[in-house]
Amino acid sequence: MEVAIVGAGLAGLALAAGLHSRGIQAHVFEKSPNLIVDTATATSLGPNASRALDGISVGLSAAIKSVASITKTTKVTFCGSRNGEETFVTRYDGVRDDEFYVVKWRSARSILASRVPALYIHCSHALLDYRLEDQSVALRFQCGGEVAIFRAKFVVGADGINSAVRRAMYPADRPRDLHLINWNALVHNPGRFSVHDRDQIASIRKGPSVSFLVDAGEDYTLWVLRVEDRSTAKGSSDGFCDESGKARVLQEIDKLLGSSPAWEPLKVAVEATEAGQIFQRRIKDRIPLDSWSDLNHRVVLMGDAAHAMHWGPGQGARTAFEDAHQLCELLSPALAAGSPEDLKRAVIRYEELRIPRMTRIQNFAAETTSIADFMPAWVTELTPGDLWGRWKEFQQWAASYPLNITGDPDSTYFKNIDNGGIRTHDLQIRSLTRSTISRNV
Repeated sequence: MEVAIVGAGLAGLALAAGLHSRGIQAHVFEKSPNLIVDTATATSLGPNASRALDGISVGLSAAIKSVASITKTTKVTFCGSRNGEETFVTRYDGVRDDEFYVVKWRSARSILASRVPALYIHCSHALLDYRLEDQSVALRFQCGGEVAIFRAKFVVGADGINSAVRRAMYPADRPRDLHLINWNALVHNPGRFSVHDRDQIASIRKGPSVSFLVDAGEDYTLWVLRVEDRSTAKGSSDGFCDESGKARVLQEIDKLLGSSPAWEPLKVAVEATEAGQIFQRRIKDRIPLDSWSDLNHRVVLMGDAAHAMHWGPGQGARTAFEDAHQLCELLSPALAAGSPEDLKRAVIRYEELRIPRMTRIQNFAAETTSIADFMPAWVTELTPGDLWGRWKEFQQWAASYPLNITGDPDSTYFKNIDNGGIRTHDLQIRSLTRSTISRNV
């Protein structure tokens, strides 16, 4: 086969859809038994995602927007700051009506999968390892009680934060725990209770504690609660809760209500949610890498496998679609040319375009944990107003894709790296730990 994509999440399916639209036969291998596995969440998308999606396949962003909630306002309340309680509201009146939108993760996945012929999607295939051969890459999969071997000219690891492809490439590298525990649920909410405005993302923050109440489209509300948790019980598996899990969520909210009544709408949403609908997970990220490919440039990483980040800035899916867009544009002519050197040049260019940008985005995402372990000291001294201004500058830069790939010349905090932007040095120092990770293949 020409291309094997490991992982049928949003990144892998978007890439497969784009390659098939260009006449490239890309097979997708997914460890789950089907594509309806869900973790009760939604994803927020913006202009960079829309441009990337339409670059992947014509009309793809419109298809996803058809089942999304178009975000009209973002409301963020900071509790317990030095100035008391402060609320900042952004209204998207000056942009195109459908620039920002929220879609259920499962709905987005379904739309992307519909653009890939079913014959090319292989579920119940868990990657064990891969081996480089003279003219191909041999992939070993566990398929039920059997082991199957497939060979591909080119392999893309799109298999998420716990990527088996990345593990084979960098055996010593593991996800980094961010000292946060997260609960989220999607609640069918056709007017039963009002905890946010229509087409709104509402957030409350107190240090590392943060909540979201989001219109997720299709008459669903997404709620999220994330709190600091440095407990040693980090081996507990992610999954849906029982009644004791829901009780803990309510206990955490009651603690927060002691500081501000602003958390009350979240409590209303949680009380209206059945325990089995609540998904619990620890929040982790990945240390930035200097390279996303094997030594021969025949295996490459994308999406969370390459740059898993804290969810704070909402850039996980958006930048995964950017990866898919760039890979589609670069791989198509390289595969048509047919030589190993053409593929190598395509991968090198992909890494040049993506790694500097994603290192900055990953580092900023880690800052948004509001945990000092992951923040430069100077950021911890900023006021809520300064933080909100910095946040808006970041979002403006990220949204400008494919322009200003590595920085915004008009920004205070996110100037182009090559121009010696303000505070850039602080951000880059924190990513130097990546150079200590040795590559296996």
